[in-house]
Amino acid sequence: MTIKVTSLLALAIIWSATIVAVAVEPAAWWSIIFAFLATGAVGLSAWRRLGLSRVIAVAGIWGGTATAMASDPDATWMVIFAFLATGATIYSRMRRDALLAGIAVAVAWAFAGAGAANDAGATWTCIFAFLTTASLASTRNGVTPAVVAIAAWTAAGLAILADPGLAWLSVLAFLATSVVKRRFGFPARLEWDLFDRGAGAEDTEGGSGGWQEIRIHSGRGWRGQRD
Repeated sequence: MTIKVTSLLALAIIWSATIVAVAVEPAAWWSIIFAFLATGAVGLSAWRRLGLSRVIAVAGIWGGTATAMASDPDATWMVIFAFLATGATIYSRMRRDALLAGIAVAVAWAFAGAGAANDAGATWTCIFAFLTTASLASTRNGVTPAVVAIAAWTAAGLAILADPGLAWLSVLAFLATSVVKRRFGFPARLEWDLFDRGAGAEDTEGGSGGWQEIRIHSGRGWRGQRD
């Protein structure tokens, strides 16, 4: 078993960002706790190749968080979602060469951090930066969502920097990314599942047109029956 350089690089980024933030703003000292947790998340998979895409994402996550913490101690709680986003990135389906996805994550966190540094009241945008991270990290072919995320977060971030009252635009930036991925869609049909009875019955979706197959256990084994 060997330790990968990309894992060491990710750890170096996490700690350098945290140490600089705490040095500038000592009141953010408790962010060290989540830096340790993030270290554990990365360290448990130090034998894996994270790839440049994940390293870029981690750099954006902790760079944006450090910027916010160093500017205002009230924004320190952002580190909680930075830790969660780190775990979502490290243990994800993101391809090692999906540079656009990594850049998109970094852009989202950079603007979230800059917005929080400008006005601590906008720190909550990190929640949607985290959700954007989770959305992008859960796909292996995320070129289009990544491009949309970069554009949406750039537009939203610039608007938030100009007017912190527009922090709600971060919600739209996240939704734009998710809609492109079709994570949120209207249901294709309605399935009637009321008054399900029968001991030992196991429902599985089968056939087409909304048919439901019920597998009933008999003395000779399992047999299928259309409902």
